[in-house]
Amino acid sequence: MSEHFDVAVIGSGPGGLGAAANAAFHKLSHVLFEKKEIANTIFDYQLRKHVMAEPGKLPLRAKVSFEAGTREAILDSWNTSLKELGVNVRKGEVSAIKKEGDKFVITYGEGQVTATNVVLAIGCQGTPRKPGVPGDGLDHVGYTLADPDAFEDEDILVVGVGDAAIENALALVAKNRVSILNREDSFPRAKEANGAALTRAIQEDKIRHIINSNLNRIEHGITYIDGPEGEVAVKADRVIVRIGAVLPRRFVEGCGVEFPNADMNSVPVVSERYESNVPGLFIVGALIGYPLIKQAINQGHEVIEHLMGNQVVPADQVLIEEALGSLPGDVNENLKMVRNSLPLFQHLSEPQFRELIIDSTLHKPKAGEILFERNDYTDTFWSVIRGSAEIDLPDGGKFVVPAGGYFGEMGLLSGRRRSATVLAGKDSLFLETPRNQMLKLNNSVEALKRALDERFMRNALESSVFPDIDPEFLTSLVHRAKMRSFKKGEVLAREGEEGDVLYVIRKGSVKLSRKNKGGMDVAFNYLPAGHYVGEMALLSEEPLPRSATVTAAVPCETIIIEKQDFLELLRENPEVRKRVVALAEERRVQNLTEARDEYTGEMLDFVVQQGLTDAENVLLIDSDLCVGCDNCEAACAATHGGYSRLDRKGGKNLNALQIPVSCRHCENPLCMVDCPPDALMRNPDGEVVIQDSCIGCGNCVRNCPYGVIQMVYEKPQKGFGLFSWLFSAGEGGASGKKSGVGKAGKCDMCQNLGSGPACVRACPTGAAMRVNPSKMLQILSEKKGAAA
Repeated sequence: MSEHFDVAVIGSGPGGLGAAANAAFHKLSHVLFEKKEIANTIFDYQLRKHVMAEPGKLPLRAKVSFEAGTREAILDSWNTSLKELGVNVRKGEVSAIKKEGDKFVITYGEGQVTATNVVLAIGCQGTPRKPGVPGDGLDHVGYTLADPDAFEDEDILVVGVGDAAIENALALVAKNRVSILNREDSFPRAKEANGAALTRAIQEDKIRHIINSNLNRIEHGITYIDGPEGEVAVKADRVIVRIGAVLPRRFVEGCGVEFPNADMNSVPVVSERYESNVPGLFIVGALIGYPLIKQAINQGHEVIEHLMGNQVVPADQVLIEEALGSLPGDVNENLKMVRNSLPLFQHLSEPQFRELIIDSTLHKPKAGEILFERNDYTDTFWSVIRGSAEIDLPDGGKFVVPAGGYFGEMGLLSGRRRSATVLAGKDSLFLETPRNQMLKLNNSVEALKRALDERFMRNALESSVFPDIDPEFLTSLVHRAKMRSFKKGEVLAREGEEGDVLYVIRKGSVKLSRKNKGGMDVAFNYLPAGHYVGEMALLSEEPLPRSATVTAAVPCETIIIEKQDFLELLRENPEVRKRVVALAEERRVQNLTEARDEYTGEMLDFVVQQGLTDAENVLLIDSDLCVGCDNCEAACAATHGGYSRLDRKGGKNLNALQIPVSCRHCENPLCMVDCPPDALMRNPDGEVVIQDSCIGCGNCVRNCPYGVIQMVYEKPQKGFGLFSWLFSAGEGGASGKKSGVGKAGKCDMCQNLGSGPACVRACPTGAAMRVNPSKMLQILSEKKGAAA
């Protein structure tokens, strides 16, 4: 007859230790199964690793102690606690858990036992995830790091920016040359302290940060990366891949546990007691999306309290109360109310949802109060818990987001300005969630990601390609649409080739060009995000060649609709077909009349090459009017403590129009990436400015691709005569400050001067001007006309 236990705990990670220790404390018959070492994930940490105890505000409720310290100290403490409490540890790999009647049959290496309840705490670290690229099995590629001191004087590439990857990179940097590969440009999944430590190391040039890039292939000594500018070779004697682990889904499903969807990154849904859909089977820790040690220990401890029939207040309840404290009534009922009101988050596990609430902010605005305005650069995500939100569109249209809806996904996913103004409805309640929290959920909950992508695609298609189109047709189109990214310089469509795809530019911009009589590509237009290309080729049942080549001017994200899907839907919707045909005819006429001369092509190529398609505001100097007095630089220096933020002679020029070296206030500013104190911000009108909180790390100087940011130091003014008096309202003016710590400096559009940029006002001939790229193209065209 098999041994029987009240509780069987599978896995001796933090969650399993919390459960087993509490079971032993309450004298429950129990067994703790572990196939390797106690707390094997921590055991596999690199030697002498410092383990953090986050979240700092979260209290620890457990019969095992835990505080920040070294790997070795924590393991010693836990092993001591297990012995003192008399925890029944059994070594052996559990291969099956089956529910038979009112008990579970657990099969492991030496036989079987039965248990009334099971706590599944196996985590996700058993099988490291591989990148799936050529060379990922070579002998110099590793998926763990036991001892960083074992490597010296090597070029090492660490892949990933989760906590494990960051900690490995930081540990290796003392004796090696380390690069870290990031498929994004931030660290949304890392603990705050790890993110800050990595940021400092990057600022100090100790670690090379490769952003917005992916592994392509690995060879001995060289690893090839796909980045925004194309393929890059990175010297790497060793590659350490830390991109997570493969969830043991097959084993968990074999236990009878259900997952919300087929996505391999989804996690089981559990109740507030951490009970799965299988009665008596509880799941805690990383397996349900809670990878932090303190959280997992608390969860394991609480499961046993529930089994004992004790009333349990979750350890994070204090944080929930803080987040929902402005609502009247019972906090737990309010938590349920919020969850039931927001269907977008229905696939989140209970722990994931609690974490969302803790990180978010409640708002109870007055009716008509503006939540954000069109062209703002905020990027938070808003959910309507109660009441409604009114969205005012640029064309004067309005629509209402009802309770249960959400808005802000366009800014969240594209990084562009807010596309509309949003006002609060009567008696409304909103949840505002930070971008990093939403990106974390977007990366781990497939159902949520698909919902956001479909909403984004619907909005983009409706606003740019199919305004006033039948909603059912649009919904069908969205379900068939796909997403695709292109690197800078990559061709989306080539002139003369058969067209079979419609592209909607979701992020970035593209250049349109055609071959002239000499066979050279001549640019004739560029299209920013929100526009589309390729609709004419899709309308014909017969093959139709592309009329132009479409090239990514900067890294682009697109929504693509394939021809067969498009035509099938049009056949089902004759009224829609009429409208789309009319739109395509307008575009055809426009293309026939579009300027195709070489000057126009040269002009557009110049704009693209200088990165001006991403610019919001460009400083131009008309060389036909400029007398070389340099009043523009003098005025800029007088406004900014003695340092000019522009270099008149250092820029490029085209046909008597000069682009000085000066900030363009980009639509997607790379300077704002990795700013530790968030000192770089956008003003409501789009200007990118540096606040006084700048710490002088120089990260923005390195990240700016146009060389328009410099490190500046306070110094005594030498005096600029009249300019010192006229333009001294800026950073220091003629105050005579002495030299000190360097900080980043760039054009701020003279935001402290109410009358506009000093450089423009100081120009005696009107040669200097601040314009957007469209105005710049108009000026170039006018110059061409005048020259002719």
